[in-house]
Amino acid sequence: MQEIDRREMMMVKGGGLSITGAMIEAISGLIQTIFGIGQAVGGAIRRISSNKLCDL
Repeated sequence: MQEIDRREMMMVKGGGLSITGAMIEAISGLIQTIFGIGQAVGGAIRRISSNKLCDL
């Protein structure tokens, strides 16, 4: 395998980051999951603070 120097490395183009549909879907799913957890925790805090809990 032949080594390339810094000048040759600077001339190489392409291969960078490309955003794909799968990546966007994964990020969207992550945001929706975090939002759902936030809603559940917020609802629980609100019910606890207003003493509106169900008796088990």
